[in-house]
Amino acid sequence: MRVFLCALLLAAGASAADVAGSWKVEFSSGVANPKVYSAEFEFKVIGNRLTGKAHIGKGWPGVAPISKGTVEDNHVSFSVVGESPSSAGYPKMKFSGTIHEDEIELTMTFYYGDDESDSVRSEFKGKRLTK
Repeated sequence: MRVFLCALLLAAGASAADVAGSWKVEFSSGVANPKVYSAEFEFKVIGNRLTGKAHIGKGWPGVAPISKGTVEDNHVSFSVVGESPSSAGYPKMKFSGTIHEDEIELTMTFYYGDDESDSVRSEFKGKRLTK
């Protein structure tokens, strides 16, 4: 029983470290002519803190640091503020989701300024590129 509990605790502690690495996700948008969009994330993990970089879109919103990131078991959450503004301001994205081995599912909430009431949500699915 003690061996089982130790193994369980080690497995739970290892999941945060297992998030680290490069990930690619995709989502489709549009009804009549759907298009597939992608993003790549470089995750770094220290304890349960998630940092790194996000590469979103082709040129816009672009490359931006990951902030306010956390890892709890297989759940991740983080924010990204685009470094290239549009006429509406800087794009802000909040991500939350789960990781199962080398697969990731994320929900992104996209908005401008501090008002999330006019946000757009997208569902992403992807895989680990490297550890």
